[in-house]
Amino acid sequence: MKIVLMRHGRPSVDRSARLSAAQFGDWVKTYDAAGIDLAYPPSQAAIDQAAHCAVTVCSHLARSQESAMALGAKRIVDAGSQFREMEMPHAAWRFPRLSLSLWLVVFRLAWLLGYTGRVESFKLAKVRATACAERLMEMAATEGDVLFVGHGSLNWLIARRLKKLGWRCAGSVRRYWEFAIFHR
Repeated sequence: MKIVLMRHGRPSVDRSARLSAAQFGDWVKTYDAAGIDLAYPPSQAAIDQAAHCAVTVCSHLARSQESAMALGAKRIVDAGSQFREMEMPHAAWRFPRLSLSLWLVVFRLAWLLGYTGRVESFKLAKVRATACAERLMEMAATEGDVLFVGHGSLNWLIARRLKKLGWRCAGSVRRYWEFAIFHR
């Protein structure tokens, strides 16, 4: 029995603009609606992992579902919003205009430190990730090997929970198409 956590493919979004915090909030909405960039396909190792799993779990976001299809995954299950990306806070400031990567770091760190900007708190996100880990374990017990084509922060929190529960891990889930394999 195994659970494979895989990060989705590279989203098809512009990352080059300098934005205000308010514009960053609009960018996050665009990012959440984006599919994957087909110019960056999955590795053969990622495709092979998907082929060995009995069921594939996706979030409701296009980049998760399109990634599962690009992997040729079997029995794709849309697990809905529970498996969504960790929400990114933002603010309504018009100045300063910073790079996207800087806003990503600033707001993710602020979120970890308690700033929510009207999105799910880090504390609630950890509770949701625990529920996701439990759901994946249930599916692995009843369906066989499970692939979750998920999102960076959620994969990180699910991985932490699985490790706490004694699952052994091989691999990393930081970059697009990377995966970690968890065994009981």
